[in-house]
Amino acid sequence: MYAMADTNIFSDWLQAEMDNRGLTQAELARLAGVTRSAINGVLTGNRGPGNDLCVAISRALKLPPELVFRKAGLLPPVPQITEYTEEILHLINKLPPEDQEEILELLRFKIERKTANINEKPPSRKKNPARSVLNN
Repeated sequence: MYAMADTNIFSDWLQAEMDNRGLTQAELARLAGVTRSAINGVLTGNRGPGNDLCVAISRALKLPPELVFRKAGLLPPVPQITEYTEEILHLINKLPPEDQEEILELLRFKIERKTANINEKPPSRKKNPARSVLNN
């Protein structure tokens, strides 16, 4: 098991997540299926989140459990790209197969477009047509 991260870091992160979503402690507790005192204890730093509370918070905030566990210091940190990948997979897995296919097509389209833009040659430096008319 990994050493518990600074409880202030987790409580600051959780408070920011609540603020972004406009949630009170009571609302988060209700969504998570825990007591308000459990949420308050984590936010004030009087208690660590623990496994069960992390799972409940992840479910309530609709975030991958791994993300919440990392923020709580219960899993080792990973590069930001891995966090994005985990969240993308978490969200895609909540969609029906036809919507997953649509997202996949959109990703392919964006990659093709970016690749096409990179592979385009810059415009050649042709003689300025206005200048050639003036010179005549």
